[in-house]
Amino acid sequence: MSKKLRKDPINIAPEIVGWLDENDDPHVFDNRNGRQLDPRNVNHKIEIYERQVKDWFLIPATNLIKYKNRNKGFIVLMICLSYLEGIEQYRRGQNSNGNSRRFFVSAMERLYPNQFQKCQLEDFYSEARCGLFHNGMVRGKIIINNSFQRSIEFVRSDIRVSPSKFLEDIKSDFESYLQELRTNQQSRNTFDGMYSNV
Repeated sequence: MSKKLRKDPINIAPEIVGWLDENDDPHVFDNRNGRQLDPRNVNHKIEIYERQVKDWFLIPATNLIKYKNRNKGFIVLMICLSYLEGIEQYRRGQNSNGNSRRFFVSAMERLYPNQFQKCQLEDFYSEARCGLFHNGMVRGKIIINNSFQRSIEFVRSDIRVSPSKFLEDIKSDFESYLQELRTNQQSRNTFDGMYSNV
């Protein structure tokens, strides 16, 4: 999810602009807070990452849920699904290339410990994530409705998803991860080794 700096200024996060000067030295400025950031400093990396995830994904998804229009659930679900593999890469300090299913299932097991069988989560990966990201639509087992009681439920051959509840779980998970990044040195080191704008 990190955006690489270029010679021309780009937004590496909402209201955070970065570029490389003629000596390839990085410059990053947070327009919102009026201050320079160092893209090599782990604390600043965490700030940039937080702004990316929240302002580009989680806040817009939350705003979509607020509007009671029924036609926004698939977009919210897509945002939630994209979060899982990305966060797992930073938690592990490994790229998920060729291991998307494993990273997805691992993230879901962390979010919902001992609630689902691995085969159910693999089915959810195929039906929801692969359906949306490869075909542009979920596959036949997925039913979405914000009125469902639980975020995700496996009922007979159906997989019921409440995008609004799933999003709340994702937002809670992200806040927990940010707290972990601020307090756990091993997590900070793993993230620092994986996330770079330079």
